[in-house]
Amino acid sequence: MASLSNILEIARRSLTAQRLAINTTGHNISNAGTPGFSRQRVEFAPTDPMRTAFGFVGTGVITSRIGRVREGFIDQQIRGASDTLGSAASQQKILGQVEAVLNEPADNGLSASLNRFYNAFNELALHPEESAYRSNVLQQGTLLSQSFHQLNKNLTQLHGDILNDVNAKVADINRLTKEIGQLDLQIVTALSGGDEPSDLKDKRDMKLDELSKIVRISANEDTNGSMIVSIGGAEVASRGLSTDVVASIENGQVVIRPGNSPRALSVISGSLGGDVEMFNRVIPDYIDKVHQLASAMITTVNNAHRAGFGLGTPPLTGNDFFVGTDAATIDINPFLLTNPAAIATSSDGRPGNNDVALALAAQKSAMVLDGGVTTIPQFYNNLVSAIGSAINQAGYQESTQQLIVTQLENQRNSVSGVSIDEEMTNLIKYQRAFDASARLVSTVDEMMQTIIDLV
Repeated sequence: MASLSNILEIARRSLTAQRLAINTTGHNISNAGTPGFSRQRVEFAPTDPMRTAFGFVGTGVITSRIGRVREGFIDQQIRGASDTLGSAASQQKILGQVEAVLNEPADNGLSASLNRFYNAFNELALHPEESAYRSNVLQQGTLLSQSFHQLNKNLTQLHGDILNDVNAKVADINRLTKEIGQLDLQIVTALSGGDEPSDLKDKRDMKLDELSKIVRISANEDTNGSMIVSIGGAEVASRGLSTDVVASIENGQVVIRPGNSPRALSVISGSLGGDVEMFNRVIPDYIDKVHQLASAMITTVNNAHRAGFGLGTPPLTGNDFFVGTDAATIDINPFLLTNPAAIATSSDGRPGNNDVALALAAQKSAMVLDGGVTTIPQFYNNLVSAIGSAINQAGYQESTQQLIVTQLENQRNSVSGVSIDEEMTNLIKYQRAFDASARLVSTVDEMMQTIIDLV
């Protein structure tokens, strides 16, 4: 009877193991389309054999663990590629907005305004005494000033919008690190109790993937199963604990710090890194170049205009054409708006002389920027070209990194993804094993009944 009881125990263990395998297979099938889900696998192991007079006899099967099929190395590669992708995507998005702000080439762009302004002085040189051409110069000068104002305003607004985006992403980082810390605590608790929390690990990995798109992270699992997450060398999440990061403006630069720490984090990648680069360096450089352009316009035009003569007896002279110092403040001298005759066209005060008007028109070709090697229109065209090149470079990097991330995700899916065909095959295998184990119970029952009948 003892040996038959052993056989029944083998059958019971097998039924339990196959039922658990079928349950796990069903869980895999039901989550075949769930984002971030890793297929799970029941790992079987033989129980310890029993010594008998005839040698060791097997005692059945146990389920050693239910583990998820996951390759940590691929996860690390995906996160490393994702932060580069996030940075490139963020920069291309912002640079695209800069391109829209410049709106070149277009009839209402700054380049066209510059050309119309210089052309207005050319036309005035042909008709230095006619008020209509003087009014046209003032009109084109006003439109040029407004173009500078609008361009400066839009770039400054974009600069502020980037800061809003930085703050939003910092809030996302803090939310994710808090959720990762909470999941981490549940995972460590389950592992310490001998359980394998596969679904919780999937959730934690999804949070880590999402976080890696925002900022470059380091995520390493310790011997207790806790994931230690760091940003720029500072630990931000582990075992139920998380440290918020904060963004602040210092000397016009956005700085990211962990909590109240005086140490600034090195945020060089991810969509947050892209925003920081745009806010701290790229957009201020573009704004500065627009100010340089406006300042050069003001200086060169005023220098030539101030030395010339307008109309009148005696002829008006010594007046600046522009007031202001940069793109934000450039404007037409209010005195000229009410006294168009004061617009200088003559070099000697004679009404028909057009030397100064010609000189002002010739400022279009004057080498006054970049140390005297670039004209004002060339300087602006170089800026537009540089922005276009930066957009192309960011777009190329984004498409390249997207391809890399896609390939890595396909590799991960080939390892961790659920194959319905494979799961259906497993389901049939486990079902047949369950049926065979049930048949073993029936067989032992019949054997016991035979022995009882003999007695």
